[in-house]
Amino acid sequence: MSEHRNPYIQELVDDGKKDYLYHLGLDSGMDLPAMFGDVKFVCMGGSAKRAESFAKRLAADLDLGIDPESLKPIGKTERGSLFKVGPILSLSHGMGMPSMSIFLHEVTKMLEHAGATDYRYIRIGTSGGVFRPDDEKAGTVIVAEQAINEELQPIHKKVKLGKVHYYETWFDEEMAAEVLSVRGDIRAQIGKTMGANDFYEGQGRLDGALDPEYTEEDKLEYLNKAYDVGVRNIEMEAPELAAFCNRAGIPAALVCATLLNRLEGDQVTSTPEQLAEFSENAQTLVVRYLRKKLNLSVDLEADAI
Repeated sequence: MSEHRNPYIQELVDDGKKDYLYHLGLDSGMDLPAMFGDVKFVCMGGSAKRAESFAKRLAADLDLGIDPESLKPIGKTERGSLFKVGPILSLSHGMGMPSMSIFLHEVTKMLEHAGATDYRYIRIGTSGGVFRPDDEKAGTVIVAEQAINEELQPIHKKVKLGKVHYYETWFDEEMAAEVLSVRGDIRAQIGKTMGANDFYEGQGRLDGALDPEYTEEDKLEYLNKAYDVGVRNIEMEAPELAAFCNRAGIPAALVCATLLNRLEGDQVTSTPEQLAEFSENAQTLVVRYLRKKLNLSVDLEADAI
C-alpha cells in the first residue's frame, strides 16, 4: 500500500485505526485495495445524475465488458455519487469549491488506502464563455491551462488557522495537450478558466436577487480584463482543483463546455437540445482521451452520442 501524503493519516493507519471517509460512506477498514486498487482515472462533475449517465456511457463506449445497467453507486449518495467502470471512477462533487474540496480529499485518501498508483483527475463541467466577436462561440469546449480567481490572479487562497496561504493553479500541460489532440470535429481550445465562489455576484452577473452595486458597464469592463489575462470561461471549481492537484502531485485536467457568452449576457438562453449537445461535447472529448490512454481505437467523428 502506498504511503499517505498526510503524515497524520499515515500515523492513524500505522496505529491500526480506521480512517472514516464520511461523505463517501467508506472507511479504511474495508477492502479498498480490491475495490479501487486498479483505478487510473477519476472523472468528476457537479451533478449526481451526470456522474451516473457518464459512467453508463463509459461502460457502453469503452468495450470493458461491463453492462451499463449493472452499475450501482458505491457508498453513500446523500452528498455525491461514485461509480466505478473498470479503471475509471465517475464521481459527483456538488457545486462550488468547498464541496469539491471535500470529495478531493476523501477520494484521494481512498485511493491511497487502496494502493492505487499513477492516477489522474479530470473535471468535466459546464461554464460561461468569455468570447469576443472574432473568437469562438457558445458551445466551445475549454481545456484549462491554468485557473484564475475572481481577482484575476493565477493563485488559490486557502485560509488555515486564520492565516492565508497561496497555491499555484497550473493544470498539467501535457495532459491538456493530449485532451485537445483528440478534439476532431469538436470545437475546443486551450484557455484559462476563472473559478468564482458563487454563481451570481462572484461571476459579475446582474441577474441575482440583490442589487449588485455595479453597472452593466462595470461588468463588461471586468469581463474584458478577464479576457485580456487569458480567461475564456468561468465556473466555480477551477482554483481548488488545480491547487489541490498541484499540492498532491496528481496530474489533472479541466474540460468545460461553454453554455453562453458572458460578454453577450448573463442568462442561459440556449434550447434544452443545444445545452445537451454542448455538455455532451465535453464528455465526448474526455471519452476520446480515455480511449487513447487505454490503448483503444479513437474515432474522431463517429463516437458522439
